[in-house]
Amino acid sequence: MLIRAYLRASTEEQGAGRARASLEQFATDHNKVITSVYLENASGASADRPELLRLLKDARKGDVLLVESIDHLTTSRGGLAKT
Repeated sequence: MLIRAYLRASTEEQGAGRARASLEQFATDHNKVITSVYLENASGASADRPELLRLLKDARKGDVLLVESIDHLTTSRGGLAKT
């Protein structure tokens, strides 16, 4: 089982550093280590999300996905179903 973290910020200015620190603290609090980090700056409505696609390709059954908020995966209904 690998623990993978997906970090997305909507704008370059937002950055994802705060979210990364939050997820790393969560993992540490649960005696876990994040083994892979996928980071991108993209709108949730954008279909151009290469890091999310790479995560979905890399993930295996039993892996854990950490994300700061579910809306960081997609902001549109059915958005993940299209992936």
